[in-house]
Amino acid sequence: MAQRIILVSVVLLGWMVLLLSCRSATESPEAKRRRLEQLRTEIARLQSQVEALERELGLRSAATVQGISVVVQPVQLGTLQRLLEVSGMVESRTTVTLSAKSAGSVVRVYGQPGMRVARGQLLVELDSEVLRRTIEEVEVQRDLAKTLYERYKRAWEAQAVAEIQYLNAKQQWEALERRLATLQEQLAQTRITAPFAGIVDEVFVKQGELVAPGAPAVRLVNVSSLYVAAEVSEAYVATLRTGTAARIFFPEFNDTVPARVRSVGQAVSGRSRTFRVELVPERLPEGVRPGLSCNVLIADIERLQTLTIPTAALQRRNGAPIVYVVERRSDGAILRERPVRLGLVTFDRAEVLSGLRPGEEVVIRSSGELRDGLRVRL
Repeated sequence: MAQRIILVSVVLLGWMVLLLSCRSATESPEAKRRRLEQLRTEIARLQSQVEALERELGLRSAATVQGISVVVQPVQLGTLQRLLEVSGMVESRTTVTLSAKSAGSVVRVYGQPGMRVARGQLLVELDSEVLRRTIEEVEVQRDLAKTLYERYKRAWEAQAVAEIQYLNAKQQWEALERRLATLQEQLAQTRITAPFAGIVDEVFVKQGELVAPGAPAVRLVNVSSLYVAAEVSEAYVATLRTGTAARIFFPEFNDTVPARVRSVGQAVSGRSRTFRVELVPERLPEGVRPGLSCNVLIADIERLQTLTIPTAALQRRNGAPIVYVVERRSDGAILRERPVRLGLVTFDRAEVLSGLRPGEEVVIRSSGELRDGLRVRL
């Protein structure tokens, strides 16, 4: 019966490892560390059951009599953070759709999706041949009108012509200047250019297509204004602050970048019971675009210069937390059960407010059941 229990436990543990390993390709580093601690805890629990059954069946080995094997870690003084993990999405504060300002046929499309462009770079050009010929004709007329105006001006100043002739010549020259300026503005409207440096997100027109005024042509994203937005549970509304440190993991690029909380929403959604948080990354992987999903890790609580131990060292005695401290002696090492008072507890480390001193060694893993005064092997 005991052997069957052991066999079933090992098989279940194997299935657990197999199922969890299937998710490793898409998990963030923080999720992988949590899974590692879960597996270590499960292994230690099963090993304890094996040792207990061996004692019941009289199968204790010489090594067991000499002391069980343990793995220890020292109590450390350092920084402890509680990391809140949520899903986020890349967004842009400056995304514009550029439209045609005049009707015409598309002569050429220069911008392509994904292309980085500079401010003022030509993206789409409409047919302007007729408009250019008109401008050339008006320029000839303007030059002639200017010559006549200058002659009439000199003649009027010499009192050789009437003032009305001089004013008519001036009016004709100025009218042609205004018409030429209007035509030049219309010519500029046949060229759709980038108002800022960014990335072409989508192109809505094709070469040879006839477009109308106001028709969308190109969507442009300002890459310098990219940020990450996330929805956070209302349970953390009291701990999240502007400037809080965070990390953003992009699974598609297998890259984690540091970030800061830029803004914290003041309203909680009545449907999802979440509030909006915006983060600014220190950098972004090459190729990141708006709409890309990511994993956000926010350190909503931080403890500086505090005693910490691995959560794997924690056990319970009558509901109260305890740890086993290794006491080294000349004839070997023994365990001492020690009650502790805890502060902040994360998935892998716990803050110790009292009960331990820096440098003391606590047991995080063992090959058998622990108890006060038990001889152990390191």
